[in-house]
Amino acid sequence: MSKPKVMIRGIYTTALTRFLAERGYVIAQPSAATAERFNLNKVHERNVTIVDRPDKQGVTVEGEADPAESVVLVLLNALPDMIVRELMLPDFLEEQESGKFSLQTGFLSFDVEFPYGSKIFLDSVRSQVTATINNHHLLKIVDPETVDTYETLLRSEPKRNEDLSSLAQKRLIHERLTVGRNLQIHHVKPDGSIIRLSEARILSFKGRTLSLQRRIVGDGSKYDGIDVAKTSTDYVVTLAEEGSPTLKHSYYAEDGVLKGEFYNINTPIEFYPEKIRYIDLEIDVVRRPGEQPKIIDSDKLDEAVEHGYMSGALAEVAKDIARNLASKLAGT
Repeated sequence: MSKPKVMIRGIYTTALTRFLAERGYVIAQPSAATAERFNLNKVHERNVTIVDRPDKQGVTVEGEADPAESVVLVLLNALPDMIVRELMLPDFLEEQESGKFSLQTGFLSFDVEFPYGSKIFLDSVRSQVTATINNHHLLKIVDPETVDTYETLLRSEPKRNEDLSSLAQKRLIHERLTVGRNLQIHHVKPDGSIIRLSEARILSFKGRTLSLQRRIVGDGSKYDGIDVAKTSTDYVVTLAEEGSPTLKHSYYAEDGVLKGEFYNINTPIEFYPEKIRYIDLEIDVVRRPGEQPKIIDSDKLDEAVEHGYMSGALAEVAKDIARNLASKLAGT
């Protein structure tokens, strides 16, 4: 199979162009800026298209089956925490000489998500081509014009990368995470569904860690993995460290008595002005007061790999994190 001819558009264009071109992929129909940046010839044919998802948390890869799958696999093997979901395409109908229509198959579409680690990887790739502040792709989602401004400064003062990156992160995100504000928690499942946990109030933001408080809706059910009943007067304190692969929930009764702890294993937590976001990696660690911690739901993680949502390597990383955390909590 000849190398795919790939057209790329969106905030990941420079990084993906560099990444794929280095591996022999043909960059088709480049924008004027991309053609100039990479000194590309105008290749008009394409059999794969890569465009931003509407939320810009990744891309859609679409095209002829073999080349589209090739692009997805080369990304999956390189990016540390990429999530991929194959999308269902409607059947294509083509009119035959007889006047009848026949089904045309052989096209695939993939929803590709770039969590924190993948964004950092692509930041690094982009920085080999042009001035790139830290957390470029994450901040591009928040405010692309301001990122462009900081990178214009960086081009003229390349030694100020850390300084300008810190200023951009502070201005666009950290300064907005003020005590008393409410934040959303986007708990994204491997299949792409988003569970929006109850709104969280910021108790503190120190270093890179948010302390959040949420109310629990008591419906007679029990907390996952802890086997303790929820009541309408319970509350939960959530500790979220930016870039951490774990999220800690501590559940309390109204009188402040701890009911249990739940440690979610996830892709590194991303902070945004109005929310925190991560991909749930299914496996978790739980602990009830006075008891040893235990690992739960590793089978769900295995199922996510079987469905093709993530690489086996990412699943093993998640299992290692869970084992190490359980051992630490147990004091061994």
